[in-house]
Formats: sequence, C-alpha cells, structure tokens
Amino acid sequence: MFRSKVVAVLAVFVMAAGMIGFSGVTRAEAHMDHHRMMMHMMMHGGPIPFYLMNQDRLGLSRDQVSRLMKLKESFRKTVIMEKADIKVLHLDIMNDMMHRKIETSDVKKDMDKILEHKKVIMHRYADMVSKAHLILSPKQYEEVKKLWREMMMMHHGMMGGGHRM
Repeated sequence: MFRSKVVAVLAVFVMAAGMIGFSGVTRAEAHMDHHRMMMHMMMHGGPIPFYLMNQDRLGLSRDQVSRLMKLKESFRKTVIMEKADIKVLHLDIMNDMMHRKIETSDVKKDMDKILEHKKVIMHRYADMVSKAHLILSPKQYEEVKKLWREMMMMHHGMMGGGHRM
C-alpha cells in the first residue's frame, strides 16, 4: 500500500516536471529576461563580475582581483545609499500627492532630487567601468573582449535569435 502511494507521487512529480520542461518562454519574455540580467549586472558591478569569473583565463594577479573587488564594492555602496535616498523621496512624493491641493513645486523639487541621485549612480557606473578596464593590462583587456563576444554569441545562439555581433 505504502509503496504504491510512493510510486504514484513520484509519477505525478515526473509528469509535472516534464510539463514544466516543455512549457517554454516566449521570445519576448526571453528578451526581457536578457534586459533584466543586463540591468542586474550593471547595478552589481558592471563587467567586474565577468572579469572575476574569468580571472584564471585572464591571468589576473591577486592585486588586480583585490582592486576590482574594492571598486565593485565601492560602487555597490554608492548604489545602496543613492537608492535609499530615492526611496525616501518617493515616499515623500506619494505622501504629497495624497492631498486634495498638491504643492506641485514641492513635488517637482523632490522629483528633481531623484533625478540627481540617479545621475550620481550613472556617473559612478561610468567611472567604475573606466577604472576596471584600466586595472587590466592591454593584453587582458583584449582577451576579455574576446571572451565577452564568445559569451554573447553563445547566449544569442541559444535563444534562437537571429542576432549578429
């Protein structure tokens, strides 16, 4: 009796897993997942995680790894602080918008502050990427470009898209 229940449960599990495996995502969903991945990468260290993931192939020294890690962590701290300020400003704006008579000048000032915080993140991102590239030797930089192209070609090939690099 117990054995037949276990077999039945396993059979249901296998069928469910098989059905999930056959239910693929649409091309639009895959495209959005790609963009989410890119945004995630941008907010969590830009190309640095890719460099670190390939540190053996690039021949990164301990000093280079340490400098890349410090650069990434410094940027991540900036993002955390700026996003916290943005979230507080957003709460203030939403609170101001709940009144019958909205002080639009106050709301617009807070919106402008949000844009300033986003600008700080974007500027720091550009600085981080620039500094990360310079940590690599010219030879390592050429190798990482080759690895990146290979990864992107493989990724787009697996998605079945007609993308060309």
